[in-house]
Amino acid sequence: MNILDRYLLREYLKAFVIGLIFFIALIVVVRLLDYDLKKFDDDISYATAVKIVLFQAPRRLMEMVPIAGFVAVFFTLGRMVRNNEFTAMKAGGLSVYRLLTPILIATLIICCLFAVFYDQVASPVFHKANLLQNKVMPRRGKNVVFKGKNNRVFYSQRITLDAKEIDQLTIYEYDNTEDTLERITFADSATWTPNEWELTDGYIRHFERGVEVNYETFDTHVIERREDPERFIGSEKDPRAMTIKELREQIAYKREAGQISRKEQVKLFHKTAYPFATVVVVMLGAPIAIRFGRAGFFAGLVIAFFLSFIYWALSFATLEGLSENGKLHPFLACWGANVLYATVGSIMIWRTPK
Repeated sequence: MNILDRYLLREYLKAFVIGLIFFIALIVVVRLLDYDLKKFDDDISYATAVKIVLFQAPRRLMEMVPIAGFVAVFFTLGRMVRNNEFTAMKAGGLSVYRLLTPILIATLIICCLFAVFYDQVASPVFHKANLLQNKVMPRRGKNVVFKGKNNRVFYSQRITLDAKEIDQLTIYEYDNTEDTLERITFADSATWTPNEWELTDGYIRHFERGVEVNYETFDTHVIERREDPERFIGSEKDPRAMTIKELREQIAYKREAGQISRKEQVKLFHKTAYPFATVVVVMLGAPIAIRFGRAGFFAGLVIAFFLSFIYWALSFATLEGLSENGKLHPFLACWGANVLYATVGSIMIWRTPK
């Protein structure tokens, strides 16, 4: 790494850190403290509300990273253009590609670090914020219908997770086509172990081609358990609060149970795509800074917010919405905006005067 690379990186990273700190303060004070606190119920104490705000902050922070990256590259290159440093570098035989290489490499490294932060820090604490905001995690449920694995449908009149008890559990088992009922198992009460359902005081009805062929009663009966009872009452995490590992496990479970997992698939690809929005925004911002850098910092700030708004509208409001409705593949929906921005940015860099 030569002196020029160190100079570019120092100026760019300094601007990025300052911009990120500024936007952190902006989002906490304006968006969180002013807006989110007003949404809380009256019975949530102020101390709890502050905890919720702080737990939500890391995920909100991710929204500001691309803007900070754009502002940093616009400020750094724009200042060099205004001071004629950029002209001097080109006169010395340095191409635009050579000047942008260390900035893009540094941004890519930043993106990788924030991808880990998004998955391992922002998502878990966002789940804690959800638990606090919802006051208590739902531990009871009434009249619950749940589709399990191997074409089994569960109906429970009442379920208590802490006591591991279910009142009046009915299990409907269908054939592979899910059209023909093969068995109904009813238990007046049920509990569970890590691998089994333990049923008490019930009966089993067997069917062939929709006609009942056998009926038997039992005092106790044990069957294999493939389902997580906590899923019965919807107490699983919000997909936005899941890590990549948890999303993959959730998708695998739902596929095996024949449930729709489009939302989880979209969130999975989103977690891998969005952290890299910064590098494609910088690719777009660099040629804009070279062409319009003399306009100043505030012009760059306006352009940054405008491009970020377009990115959010395209990626989240449009493409990901279409994907959750089954109109677009999740990978294309989540990576589409990145590919589009990177393509436009590459063309603009290529067309920048050398």
